[in-house]
Amino acid sequence: METISSSKIVCPQCAGENEVPADGKFLECQFCGSAIYVDKRKIVNHYIVTSNFSEIAAEGNLRRWMAGNFHVKDLDKNAQITAKYFYYFPLWYFKTQDGGGDKIYLQPASTTSVSEIKSIKIPAGSMQVFKKKDVDMSQIVNPDVLYDSAKSWLAQTGVNTESIAESNLVHIPFYQFYYTYNETQYTAMIEASSGAVYANIWPVKSEMPFKLLFALSIVTFFCVSMFSFFVAYLLGGNASQELVIGEMIKAVSYGAASIPLVLIAYFVAKKV
Repeated sequence: METISSSKIVCPQCAGENEVPADGKFLECQFCGSAIYVDKRKIVNHYIVTSNFSEIAAEGNLRRWMAGNFHVKDLDKNAQITAKYFYYFPLWYFKTQDGGGDKIYLQPASTTSVSEIKSIKIPAGSMQVFKKKDVDMSQIVNPDVLYDSAKSWLAQTGVNTESIAESNLVHIPFYQFYYTYNETQYTAMIEASSGAVYANIWPVKSEMPFKLLFALSIVTFFCVSMFSFFVAYLLGGNASQELVIGEMIKAVSYGAASIPLVLIAYFVAKKV
């Protein structure tokens, strides 16, 4: 098998050093034109993804995320950002090949409290060969999760590690923001290549108003049903007539009762 030296692959024909391709199994030697097959199962390449977002743009993405429906109202306005950091976080990148086609699996190569980053999508074309001279090494987070450990975690999720066709160490650019809300600190990570926001915990809407509204709705419709059949009973007639009249009154009463409930629900949704 051809020799791998850092981010270079040595041509077996002319001994010229070529860059290891970010994707694909074949490359053409830039010196002699020979076709070289690269078996990436036996090597671990080191790549880096370019940052496309400034700190201001990343904070804008965070604020828009805070304004989402799953967060407490006005979180984007009331949250206080207390600290922010930019760094390149390492991930183990595994590509498997089987009857179902190529699949990508990611495992953190360093400890983190945000497990969602395993769902990041990394287009192969966005990965560049890692070169120390091109990056600020103070922004690089060194991996502390061994390759074998990451591979073992992958196996525990049911992935056949024998199907791994390519293994890479990829550094992803992130802005990490720390913010406080109601004297509680939270954190969120903005992936600086796509702008996606990742967080495990955030201030959520209070469930109590919605639970009370649900209970109120049940009580309201129960009372309306009882009232409808009571009125039908007072109007007289046989059992079949009372049932029909009761259902008609209930349908109209349900519509009338729904109006204030909808207004209350709208008010709660706007205020919580």
